[in-house]
Amino acid sequence: MLVSSLLAAVALSRTALAAPTVAPARLGGLSRLRNSTLAGRAVFPGNGIHGVNVGAWFVFEPYMAVDEWHNMGGDWLCGDCTQCVNDEFALTQKLGQDKANRVFAQHWDSFITQDDVDLMVQYGINSVRIPIGFWIIEDQVRDDEWYPRGGLDHLRRGCKRFKDAGISVLLDLHAAPGAQTASNPFAGRCLAQPQFWQQDNFDRMNNAAAKLTEYIHAEPDNFGSVWGLQALNEPPTDGNETPMYYQFMQQFVTAVRGKESSMNVPEDQQISTVYMDVSWQWQNNAGNPAYTSGGGNAYDSHVYYSFGAPCGSNGCVEENLGSHVSFACQGAGGRIASDAAQYNTPSFMGEWWLMPLGSTCGAFDQACIRAFGDAQKRGYAPEGAQGGAGWYFWSWKMTNSDDDGSNHLRSYKDAVQQGYLPDQAGAYFNDNVCS
Repeated sequence: MLVSSLLAAVALSRTALAAPTVAPARLGGLSRLRNSTLAGRAVFPGNGIHGVNVGAWFVFEPYMAVDEWHNMGGDWLCGDCTQCVNDEFALTQKLGQDKANRVFAQHWDSFITQDDVDLMVQYGINSVRIPIGFWIIEDQVRDDEWYPRGGLDHLRRGCKRFKDAGISVLLDLHAAPGAQTASNPFAGRCLAQPQFWQQDNFDRMNNAAAKLTEYIHAEPDNFGSVWGLQALNEPPTDGNETPMYYQFMQQFVTAVRGKESSMNVPEDQQISTVYMDVSWQWQNNAGNPAYTSGGGNAYDSHVYYSFGAPCGSNGCVEENLGSHVSFACQGAGGRIASDAAQYNTPSFMGEWWLMPLGSTCGAFDQACIRAFGDAQKRGYAPEGAQGGAGWYFWSWKMTNSDDDGSNHLRSYKDAVQQGYLPDQAGAYFNDNVCS
């Protein structure tokens, strides 16, 4: 989840694409999602995704669980994260491999439990997005890299719990070899200069994708509700900083489809390849993922207001509730429609929270926050009539992460318990919020 860079100026007007400007070769995958089936092996919810991320589970972001991170041996509020123990790489290196494996195993066991899954079911959550690092496929980690080992078996158990509960899963390759973006723990390693953008790291990322694809199909008891595999979380929004991004996307889908072909997986049983939507990059667009051969099949839009006023084809957000509601109700200011015009459909909102721009809502202004939440949900939900396929809130839970008690703005579990979100994910406090 983006914590250190701005989303201000994410405009939707697009310049020339780096990819061939021809119609995408494979729209069949899109219709599978619209028809609410995927292989008979998993369900893309027909009434829309009402989902949550389970952040900080397999890619630890310290701001989300400060006390636990401290107890594990990490640093917090250290200024420059490249100079302290503020990511999984640095903590594993500090603790040593064996101790890190034990410490992270305890975290994986305790952070998301059966009680969490049961509560998600109670709240009507029908899908989860699980951020994972490439290092979960351990043979892709180099000898000079430090990441915790043993996560794959914990992921298996977690996905089985979701499957057994009737909750579908999107596996999100959140963190890439060498880090795809600068100075951010969500990349697994805080580096001043990202090192992902070169072919050898593309190969490692896509080898991990191929192996995950194999597990998804070979282990239906564990991974039977996985509907998609997401290529890369939040690369830099400036396409000048992502050389060969389009080539990476094509290689990703080739890796997934190649593995499925070798396993004789019928087309109607293939998983969906998922990319950040074309509107994510607002300068020198690096290539439209819809033009990749064999994918993509769904497109992820992240809309945050608290990092700066987001913009869309219908304008930019202003610092008042009416502007926030209008922008959200319009499919985040027209993003869904603009994406669809560029073949990026179905589109879902993969990360959002209840923190508005500036002082639009006070931290505990329940009526304001409720309206803002309703509008964000409805704008991307099918019933919002903007073409959206639903949403995943960021994130399910946070613990001990702030001193002002405002977890309800970023923790779904807390938001429901404190009355800022309805206790049913598909419900609204005001059904007419967008009227």
